[in-house]
Amino acid sequence: MARVRPYECKDQPAVQGVCIATGPANANKPEVRARLLACFCDYYVEKEPENCFVLADDDANAVGYILCAENFGRYYTAFCKEYVGRARQGGLVNGISAWFTTLPQHFYAKKYPAHLHIDILPAYQRQGWGTVLMDTLTNHLRAKKIPAVMLVVGAGNKKGISFYKKYGFVQVKNIFGFVAMALKL
Repeated sequence: MARVRPYECKDQPAVQGVCIATGPANANKPEVRARLLACFCDYYVEKEPENCFVLADDDANAVGYILCAENFGRYYTAFCKEYVGRARQGGLVNGISAWFTTLPQHFYAKKYPAHLHIDILPAYQRQGWGTVLMDTLTNHLRAKKIPAVMLVVGAGNKKGISFYKKYGFVQVKNIFGFVAMALKL
């Protein structure tokens, strides 16, 4: 039986694997992989592992995760200093694209200081694990007195948007084909 538990350093390769497996069809191309991991995975597990949780299978391997940065200012400083450069390993356009992923948080960081990423391998989706991961993180953030959290989802991801709305997130902005959503804690 799968279970949700705190992230451990040994989980990084499996978490990266989930990030790539749930990404676009071309996610294994080196330039795309560099951007995906820099933007949506590595910062969180390397700089804020205490705000990360994994869905682990029967063998304790990560098959899903929820990753969070609790303070946009701290995130942005480290992200620009280190992770934009990692994304640029895939080319200049990837570096620029990585920086653009921070725009929604810029607009709303004061009101919604934390932001998250959640991904689950298809074999574990539609079983309630997304809600368990969200509950785990939101309870963790409440205990830390974090007032709100946001996320960004592709505008075409109707199932994801539906899940987030059902969980209580509200849409705050449509920007460049993405939807910024937020939840007050």
